[in-house]
Amino acid sequence: MEPLLAALAAAGVLIGATGTWSPCGFSMIETIGPTGHTGGLRTTLAASATFAPFALLGGSITFLLLALLGDLLGASGPARYVLAAALAIAAAAAEARGLRIVPQVRRQLPVAWRSRLPMPLAAAGYGVLLGLGFTTFVLSYGVWALMGIVLLVADPVAGLVVGIAFGVGRALPIVLLAPLADRPAGERACEAMALRPGLYRGARLGDAAALALVATVLIGGAGAEAARKEVPRASDPSAAGPALVYERSDGRGELRRSDGGSERLGGSDPATGGPWVALARKGRISILDRETMDVAGSLPAAGVDAIGVTRGWVAYRVHRRHRDRLLVTELDAGGSPGATRKLAKVKRPQQLSRPSIEGGRLVVAVARSGRSELVRYELRGDRRPRRRTLISTRTAALTGPSIAGKKIAYVRTTARRQTLRIKGPGGGKGRAVYRRRGGPPTLWTTAISGNRVLVTLVRRGGGSKIISVPR
Repeated sequence: MEPLLAALAAAGVLIGATGTWSPCGFSMIETIGPTGHTGGLRTTLAASATFAPFALLGGSITFLLLALLGDLLGASGPARYVLAAALAIAAAAAEARGLRIVPQVRRQLPVAWRSRLPMPLAAAGYGVLLGLGFTTFVLSYGVWALMGIVLLVADPVAGLVVGIAFGVGRALPIVLLAPLADRPAGERACEAMALRPGLYRGARLGDAAALALVATVLIGGAGAEAARKEVPRASDPSAAGPALVYERSDGRGELRRSDGGSERLGGSDPATGGPWVALARKGRISILDRETMDVAGSLPAAGVDAIGVTRGWVAYRVHRRHRDRLLVTELDAGGSPGATRKLAKVKRPQQLSRPSIEGGRLVVAVARSGRSELVRYELRGDRRPRRRTLISTRTAALTGPSIAGKKIAYVRTTARRQTLRIKGPGGGKGRAVYRRRGGPPTLWTTAISGNRVLVTLVRRGGGSKIISVPR
């Protein structure tokens, strides 16, 4: 996403700046400038100080709402990138040819505001209207193209980046020229903009180049976003560096090494982390050295049905007597377990997900009556773990979390669709990296491996496979 964000930001600034050639842009320079009021340079600077941030606010409102709308409508799959790229290419061609803008918004800014309101307050309102993009004259096809691209990409982060960049482009030329409006340098600059069409033509060519760059990145994103099948007839991935373990359709674990070779494991519910592989064997958890596959330690765990492991800890879920229990055990440097402690307990129909752990951070999803939570624990040796609820919602089911570094992947399910999401360590639901409409196949458990996110795809009838998508 980062190259796309950079390309969209550059396009947003250039396309926003092209709007300075509009009647609204010229009038704003004059209105905020020292000749537009009786307050002199001090009032101009105060008005510029309110105009700029509110232009950014206006841009953020437009493009963030479009991104959220795209997310609500369920834009998904590589096709959305292809459509967005086609839109960018069409707009770039129109800009390169200098075609007349259609449709054209011919609405002017409310002139009465500058006589009825203090100039800084009026400038704030003008900033919002110019930042919104579609409420005044449009001087580039890029404005409409960016709106469509953000709608199709459906990423709130991208929407916010474009909105801020567009607001910066709208505000910067005005803020720079307004204080000079009564000086020879400012007058020459405005005259050149008004009397030399080549400058506006050059600005539109710059927009075309920026849109072409956006299209190139989008086309690359379309190929990268395509889901890739990693393991057929398998489920419950767990990754550590290039190593991957999962459960085969026969219930037995398997390890795939970095060289592509695989090795069957003598147990079920496997997990890997640090130098270890952990798996369930006849009511016990065995800790294996991943390189030699020698047993480093074991611990009793009757009823265990889900495991997570890292260098210094093993976490596991036990289901007994209609209750789920989440337990953790510290491991020494050789993999031998210490004392076991209980982190959580719920009674069915409430459920705990498979735990995922890295370092001293553990994440688990908790399904309660009418509410679903994503919870993080910070394990601190013998001290009491810190518990933090990252997400709590009554409108969706949160399942299959995994953690790697500062990133957390999980599945969010509503009545309409499922999304595979990745988020940071704080609040917020993060961004969607993969979407499916409601109904089978179903997204289930996840793992983060390098720059990709793995997820179990459960088909109708119970068959499953592991796919991966870019982070």
